[in-house]
Amino acid sequence: MKKLLLALFAAVTGLLSTMAVRTTRYSVPQIALPSTSASLAPLPIDTAGAATRLAGAIRFPTVSMASGAPIDTAAFNDLRGYLEQNFPLVHSTLAREIVGGLSLLYTWQGSDTSLPPVVLMGHMDVVPVPEPNLKQWEHTPFSGDVADGFVWGRGTLDDKSTVLSILESIETLLKAGHKPKRTIYLTFGHDEEVGGRYGARLMVDHLVAKGVKPVLVLDEGGFMGSGLMPGLEQRTAIVGIAEKGYVSLKLTSRASGGHSSMPGPRTAIGALSRALAALEANPFPYKLEGPTLGMVESIAPYLPYVQRMMIANLWMTRPLVSQSLAANPLGAALQHTTTSPTMLSGGIKDNVLPPEATAVVNFRIISGETIASVRERVTRVIADTLIDVALLDSVGVDPSPVSSTSSPAYQLIASTIRSMVPGEVPPVIPYLVMGGTDAKFWGPHSDKVFRFLPIPLGDGDRDRVHGVNERVAVRDYLSAVGFFVQLIRGTDTM
Repeated sequence: MKKLLLALFAAVTGLLSTMAVRTTRYSVPQIALPSTSASLAPLPIDTAGAATRLAGAIRFPTVSMASGAPIDTAAFNDLRGYLEQNFPLVHSTLAREIVGGLSLLYTWQGSDTSLPPVVLMGHMDVVPVPEPNLKQWEHTPFSGDVADGFVWGRGTLDDKSTVLSILESIETLLKAGHKPKRTIYLTFGHDEEVGGRYGARLMVDHLVAKGVKPVLVLDEGGFMGSGLMPGLEQRTAIVGIAEKGYVSLKLTSRASGGHSSMPGPRTAIGALSRALAALEANPFPYKLEGPTLGMVESIAPYLPYVQRMMIANLWMTRPLVSQSLAANPLGAALQHTTTSPTMLSGGIKDNVLPPEATAVVNFRIISGETIASVRERVTRVIADTLIDVALLDSVGVDPSPVSSTSSPAYQLIASTIRSMVPGEVPPVIPYLVMGGTDAKFWGPHSDKVFRFLPIPLGDGDRDRVHGVNERVAVRDYLSAVGFFVQLIRGTDTM
């Protein structure tokens, strides 16, 4: 017995020693900004003018309506005229094309056309504001008010801030006499919020047809903030290296209709309800792999020791780490394809059994799965031949490819992020974007596609995106302008 206890003690001690040794490999990296970044002195930015120009752009209600609904084209056309007036050097130096009727494609010709170009993306459209929420806004949604250190209104975070900060940075660079070595394309879509099929997709197709093979593509998606994950309290930047796929499936349940006084053994609404309950009771399995695994491993050095040890020893602790992540909605969504019933319809009168009932279920698809595999699994889980499972409006996109964090493009983005906050060296973490962006259209054509909104978000700001009281702090918007100034200059040395 004594020998057994000694052997057990030795085994446990050896295991803990092995785990401790592996944990030492996850220490906080010593990061120095590249000498090129240090040598690029910041350019003066027109602080008051930049905020005023953003505020003016917010006043155009460039709302992207639901599929099939009309778009207020006048608002987009008026915004285009506003941009021409307020960024004169951009519009006299860069070539501009109008694509899909409303989207804008700019070309800033580089001095060395042999170098692969850069693509900077943004979108001009915004989501509508629900009528019941209007009274909750401190400043009306399209006021563009500048008050209390903020610019207020729909689009200040998603995503006119990106469009305007890119234009502001280029206007600043042109005033300083800068000419890029690489050609830089700007693609500003008009329908990102409803899929981007007639804006970004057409612009990508147009550039690909011209033979454009970018060395860097940057769109919105990631962000900088504090407390992004349990145990990670310091300010951190997350950069999207991939995004989930997207599909909505329409479930149509059929049964005999008739009078409600004589229901049969099957009703359309009852069968549909069982189908939805089955989907929620059988979620897609969790997978700690791919971009999410890379994110977890990148976060590890900044976590308390016990959490760091768990991640350093995933060969043994993977189920526990996965379960711990899944305890919060963000960590759960990062690990599996999510299932979200979003629309339900059936019946026309309280005493009539409908012959048909429908539901729409939205899925955000994790890497390794596809629209086809999601539809197959849904059909199998429902297991009802009288329920049809079809794509909603034939719209959907598979998960994007994963872009490498070892590429010079990613390293330039990371070093530029670190230059945004003097005196800090924020961790830069790769991230799986759960929403959709226009960057998805570059997926088949480039493995250097990244997603980051260069605005430091404060408390509550994430809830303001698509929500009430959307706003951006003027100082944070100026950080975004500075980010693009440095990024564009940095592409010369990439």
